Amino acid sequence: MAEKDNPEVTIVSKGITVSYGQIVALDNFSVDVPSGIVGLLGPNGAGKSTFIKAILGLLVPNRGVIRIAGHDPIAESVLVRDMIGYMPEHDCLIENFTAIDFVSYMGQISGMKKRDAMPRSHEMLDFVGIGEERYRLISSYSTGMKQRVKLAQAIVHDPKILFLDEPTNGMDPQGREDMLNLIKKISDSDKSILVSTHILDDIEKVSDHAMIISNGKLITQGNLDKLLAGKENLKYVQVRGNEPARLDFVKLLKDSYDVRSVTQESGQTRIVFINTGDGNSIFKLSQEANVQLRAYSPERATLEDVFIGALEENGGNSNGN
Repeated sequence: MAEKDNPEVTIVSKGITVSYGQIVALDNFSVDVPSGIVGLLGPNGAGKSTFIKAILGLLVPNRGVIRIAGHDPIAESVLVRDMIGYMPEHDCLIENFTAIDFVSYMGQISGMKKRDAMPRSHEMLDFVGIGEERYRLISSYSTGMKQRVKLAQAIVHDPKILFLDEPTNGMDPQGREDMLNLIKKISDSDKSILVSTHILDDIEKVSDHAMIISNGKLITQGNLDKLLAGKENLKYVQVRGNEPARLDFVKLLKDSYDVRSVTQESGQTRIVFINTGDGNSIFKLSQEANVQLRAYSPERATLEDVFIGALEENGGNSNGN
């Protein structure tokens, strides 16, 4: 997804440090989180959950400053909690409640009057795809249904900012697709969403922006399209022609550029290489080799490539939560 133009910053973290005894979970952590759907990525123990808990005001940092839309989550906890919705990774449901009673109860905890919470809860359960099952005890629900109820309780009070911790955890492929579509629909209503997950494909499908953390530190962040474009100006060119001509083109390209891969596929050749300039010289080389240029574009990396590369550049190990 493309990032929105000039995204508003919704969360600011400056020099946050959080320690659990001798373990430093967040180490002088600073980041500006834009609006839209933002993916929070990192290996287990990188500090993702600690960062979310610090934002929510559920723990007090040893030092540093956090602001949510300009507000202090500790000093202005009631105001901030009205503004945010939280879908935790762990099972937060009350199993001897029905879904409708639970979501309504959570709405009232968030400050809604009971007469408003009940109809709103019905709307949200309809939205997440819980039908007549809303009158059954949550203890009888599948994992996927529980995830939907967790999402419904997070949005019942119409918060401006959402924190979703592993929202597709335990869901089957169709359930994951449905959950990601719900997240995109919620974002369309001008809500900002921070999604923490270990499933990189989920982030690639829904996010505008991604942040990768390790060892309690931010190691890279940015517009997802720019991150996936890579840092090396990788391009790919695809040409068609007879085999000798295609081989000549590959040789010409190798003489002038750093070629990373060459793939032959049914009368066509696909070459990935580094080009920091424009494409004019590539067109000239194709004419010189007498091949037909079928495609010339930036080579888009996968989020897994970006994730692994960022971790390798920064040591790769983690010690936080």
